[in-house]
Amino acid sequence: MWKYNYRSNNYFVKRAKQLEVAEKVRAIHRQLGRLAPSLVLPLVQSDDEQMIVQLWQEGSHSANFAHKKDREQSLKLLMALHETHKKIAWQRVPGMHTYSQLLKWQMRHLRFKSRRNDFRAFLTKEEVDQIVHYSEKALQLIAMEDVPEKDITLLHGDVVHHNFLWCSDGELRLIDFDLAHLGEADDEYILWLHRVLPAVDYDLGKILAELPELRRLDRRKYHRLKFPNELLREWLFAVDLPLEQQLVFLDYLIPFTKRALTYWPKLWYDIDRFMKK
Repeated sequence: MWKYNYRSNNYFVKRAKQLEVAEKVRAIHRQLGRLAPSLVLPLVQSDDEQMIVQLWQEGSHSANFAHKKDREQSLKLLMALHETHKKIAWQRVPGMHTYSQLLKWQMRHLRFKSRRNDFRAFLTKEEVDQIVHYSEKALQLIAMEDVPEKDITLLHGDVVHHNFLWCSDGELRLIDFDLAHLGEADDEYILWLHRVLPAVDYDLGKILAELPELRRLDRRKYHRLKFPNELLREWLFAVDLPLEQQLVFLDYLIPFTKRALTYWPKLWYDIDRFMKK
């Protein structure tokens, strides 16, 4: 996404990789645009069917999960998005599909294992083995879940901090629905927690005390927090970057990984403790 000036106006502009993705994003915006208060920025019409265009928000900035207010408001916004299934029949919206979070993670785990030698250029053998071990054990626990199905709704699909935008009117809104799909809200709360926990030193107790709304998350799914999803995804992304970009990204990723592995045993302990409450 980039800033584009046209006839004295500034716009957010992003070109979708496929026409089908752009059409899905427009369909989602049409549906959400009928609701108030607005959860998204309206789209601006474009002659290019693969282009997603929105008015630039002067003074806007992304959420920062290290800030309590941003954690509270981003979770509130996600919950409002998920509640839209009560008014919108998302299964009937063209381009909307479901997918299995477990299957996606299993495939990511296999890809990581197959490339473990690539990571040895940057991490120790013990660190790579730790990531594989945590991944395997978590997937085994997740596969044994016995959780009743919940309502299917719209999931944003990419709940990273920069997709929560503080707009010029002071409201937080969601952007970038390229990866949106159908699923259970609990699965997206898990992904949101994966993103938030590093910002609070992986203190699950702090987050659960701070955000009582998370009580709606079925505790039997807490095992999903044990899966090192952020590490697997980021390393698989990093090793395919061009060398110059890779070196810059690794300046962030290597310390992030070492820090995460330091906290992971305590996180596992805390998860087990909260599941028993």
